Amino acid sequence: MSHETLSEKEKDFCKAYAGGMTAAEAAKAAGYASGSYGKQLLQKEKIRAFLAEMEKEVIPSSQKKQEGKIAPGDEILAFLTETMRGSEETDIKTRMRAAELLGRRNGAFAKEETENSRVIIIDDIGREEG
Repeated sequence: MSHETLSEKEKDFCKAYAGGMTAAEAAKAAGYASGSYGKQLLQKEKIRAFLAEMEKEVIPSSQKKQEGKIAPGDEILAFLTETMRGSEETDIKTRMRAAELLGRRNGAFAKEETENSRVIIIDDIGREEG
């Protein structure tokens, strides 16, 4: 899928998200009014396809940058992916934890918000009964 169908804001969101920001941080950095819109962006197929395309391009070059003291986001993702897919020596608990962290980062466990959900507060303190 071509990334030319993405808006500039969506591209900025993807770059920030791929750089290691959370979905909310990336949405704000891209110029969206609400950080919570980041979760909705991650649900769009074209966004996920662009992120996957970016990941394919970035990971080989990131392996050369391992000299730094702080691991960049793409190196962390590569490590978690490698751990999740692990060999037979890697215990299942470690592999499951890596899968969970990747799923959280990719918004796989995001709860859908309903538009009609409201909180109603009834202030009846101080009212006399009867």
